[in-house]
Order: sequence, then C-alpha cells, then structure tokens
Amino acid sequence: ELKDEKGGVATVTIADVMQSNGVIHVINKVLMP
Repeated sequence: ELKDEKGGVATVTIADVMQSNGVIHVINKVLMP
C-alpha cells in the first residue's frame, strides 16, 4: 500500500516486473506528489 501527500492510497497489483532498465511495480491508482 502506498500513500501520497493528499492521502490518496494505491495498492501494488503486480510487483517485481523486470524491464530492460530496471524493475517496476504496477499500482492500481494515479498518485499525485
């Protein structure tokens, strides 16, 4: 679970996806900085 400064919450739906430039995690919501 991830939270942004405004209190928005997102859940990691797919973790550890290998890409050519590193590893990404897919979340289910757009978080604002």
